[in-house]
Amino acid sequence: MILLPQSSQLTEAQLRDLSAIALQKAAEKQASDRDRPPTPSAPPLSETTINSILEKEQEQSVVYGSTDFGKTCTTNEKYRELLEKVSTMLKIKPHTIKTEKGDSIELLTAVECKGIVGNDGRHYLLDLLRMTPPDLNYLPVDVEHLSPSMKQLDYPKTYKHRLCCLRQELIDAFVEQKYVDFYRSIALNLSKLRSNEALSNETTERTNVEEAKRIVNEISVEDNSREIIQSACRSIGSVKDNEFDVRFNPDLFQPHVTLNQTSDETLADIKLIKEATEYLVLKQIPLMIQDFQDHSAVPVDGESLSEAMHSRGINIRYLGRVAQLLTQQPSLTYIYEIVVTEILCRSAKHAFRTYLQSVPIHLLSYSISHFLNCFLTIISSSTMDYTFDELTSATTQSTNNTSNVSLSNSTNISSQKLNAKKKNKKQQQQQHRKHSPMMRNESLEFSTLTSKVLWTQIINEAKSRYNFDLNCDDIELFIEKYAIRRTCILRSFCRKTGLQITMREYQFETINKSSRSNNECFNENDIINIFPIIKHVPPKPTDAYQFFTSGQQKIQQGLLREGFELISEAHNLLNNVYGPMHPEISMCLRLLARLNYIMGDYQEALMTQHKAVMMSERVLGIDHPQTATEYIHMALYSFANGLSINASKLLCRARYIILTCCGENHPQISLIDSNLGLILQSYGDYENALKFMEKSLELNKTFYGTKSLKVALSHHLCARIQSCRGDFRSALNSEREAYQIYKLQLGDEHERTRESAQVLKHLTEQAVVLQKRINDVVKGQLLVIPSLTIQQPSFQNVLEMLNVVNGILFIQIREKDLDLLREEFAKQSIDDQQASTSSVTTITEVANQAAALLNNEID
Repeated sequence: MILLPQSSQLTEAQLRDLSAIALQKAAEKQASDRDRPPTPSAPPLSETTINSILEKEQEQSVVYGSTDFGKTCTTNEKYRELLEKVSTMLKIKPHTIKTEKGDSIELLTAVECKGIVGNDGRHYLLDLLRMTPPDLNYLPVDVEHLSPSMKQLDYPKTYKHRLCCLRQELIDAFVEQKYVDFYRSIALNLSKLRSNEALSNETTERTNVEEAKRIVNEISVEDNSREIIQSACRSIGSVKDNEFDVRFNPDLFQPHVTLNQTSDETLADIKLIKEATEYLVLKQIPLMIQDFQDHSAVPVDGESLSEAMHSRGINIRYLGRVAQLLTQQPSLTYIYEIVVTEILCRSAKHAFRTYLQSVPIHLLSYSISHFLNCFLTIISSSTMDYTFDELTSATTQSTNNTSNVSLSNSTNISSQKLNAKKKNKKQQQQQHRKHSPMMRNESLEFSTLTSKVLWTQIINEAKSRYNFDLNCDDIELFIEKYAIRRTCILRSFCRKTGLQITMREYQFETINKSSRSNNECFNENDIINIFPIIKHVPPKPTDAYQFFTSGQQKIQQGLLREGFELISEAHNLLNNVYGPMHPEISMCLRLLARLNYIMGDYQEALMTQHKAVMMSERVLGIDHPQTATEYIHMALYSFANGLSINASKLLCRARYIILTCCGENHPQISLIDSNLGLILQSYGDYENALKFMEKSLELNKTFYGTKSLKVALSHHLCARIQSCRGDFRSALNSEREAYQIYKLQLGDEHERTRESAQVLKHLTEQAVVLQKRINDVVKGQLLVIPSLTIQQPSFQNVLEMLNVVNGILFIQIREKDLDLLREEFAKQSIDDQQASTSSVTTITEVANQAAALLNNEID
């Protein structure tokens, strides 16, 4: 639900306000009107709001939209005024529908949206499920509505419902791409008009956006610009013929809605949606895969993967398509494992929801433990035979204790009476099983679940929802095929279903049972709690984010002190808006700690990062990947303050969290192992340091390639540790690998190549000296090999390497050189301003409007 402001001047921040804020205000007002205090809990809040807006008759309360799927519909001038800017920002096309009576009603939303004026006099908008256009790839539409490339990918696919819609992030990205195409079309037509030369389509595709802007800005008055703009608008499907305005019709392909528009308009709307769905599959998903390859986005678990997909407008139902593309990238095997785990746990979540529907509330813990046993172990037979005795033992325990006490105190009861009592007890249990509504067989249907039945349901869910074939009949085959840890699956499943279980060592590998026993993997005592998963989008304070982005820009320009002040101001504003605990505040603290560290205040950096760690543990959880990142940063600052032991403990904790989230095959493990190797080397534990560094080298080869600079750095770090151990031959081989990579990637004259050559020369000399002494011993000239003087790395040297590993590079610049750079930048900015001023020429009104629109969007 959205509460619409009374003014038509809507800001972007107001449009992003969610229903929770509107509901809370309505509840407080209604509660004050009725002289009862407002309550912050969710159920009374919803009940109060519904009462405040629906006390009227249903037909009288709805003043906008339809309550019967378009058979009857109404509109309202006030709602049209309020929704005009909303529809513009959400790219919703104003369209007209026909009711059963033949009336034409113009709508600015989907037909299911309902506008209600509450008793408090405010305007509410309900049922916002289809505010975005439908996804043709998952709708039962004719194949002629899809392009040949989509047909080759076996689209459209069937889905469980007809509510599949495109995300708003995808709509925004698609409109931006259309805007670039609009600009290029204008530039092409202008070039043809002035030069009378036909350009090929290939040239059009390669047209630079900046070049197109330059051409558009050079339009003269004599040019026939109106026809050029109209032609560009028609080519990109703009609603208006004189300016860029791409919008979508959300009521297309709705069987109960009759659109009151021409067939050409309908075909144009369908074409636009077809292009958007094709853009999603053929452009956005490959772009995300490319970001994964470039390591600009590195998901750690299913939640971060979902965030990466949603930020690009990719729905979760496309996980199967993402997995299919990832199989073609050997360096992205870790993301493929995350995708498969996400498909498995989401499919199991849907089966779990259905499973819980038939479970009595008093058997909830028992049934959940049985589901986990079937999911993560192998249960080959049902538990129906012994379920009744286990469940009735607790309820009859008090009665049995009382009878036993009375029997022990009585000395006149004979053995015959005892036998008769046992028979009566057995008969009573059978009668209780037969007649008790709490213990009937139909209430224990959940106990018939086995691993085979559950995995069959999971496989069907994965195929129907995500178009992915697991091809596994149980957990053992799944782990053997995909090499995914059970702990990663358990954590992901618990976070998706809201389960809280006991923190202990679960013995998965030793469990393979057909019946329950005391040493089974899960039991009812392991289930602590189950809580609802609430999805919401919190409103963002615009002022705080403006300060934060400005601070980031200052930092990128090298103005660290100014950036620090802006980030501090953003932190204060976020603290006033959100309170002392929030993930965004933790992000600000992490950046402030990094700035303190770069500016040389190590102690303040450690204190600030400690606050960020505590906040991340509190608001995100002790097992969240972001918490592991906070630990890595805190370990660096702890080592800078001389706390090397604490730094190694923090890194071990971060490594444990990443192992729990996604396993050992991940770039974060490589980063942690490099840090651990350097810190262990600093206090002489060369054996363990070399183990971690070699593991980091192995992972870097997998993720970045054998000739990448990260692999060269890992070879160099291994050579340092091997030389400290006296293994000069291995150190020489490692450093030679690093030198060859630096020479190939950077050239002979680069600083890193020269440094590697010097290290290689030094190691060669050490190896020659050692070999000579060994030869002298062999010849008998020396009795023992004299010890070599091996220089240990200094604290400052280890700290410098830690900075390089963690992406912090300090460049020493003299003050004189810095002044020269500033003068050069100032001169360059003045020249750019003069060039931009001289290039502006007089153009027609329409061309001016197009250029202004495009400049605002592209910039």
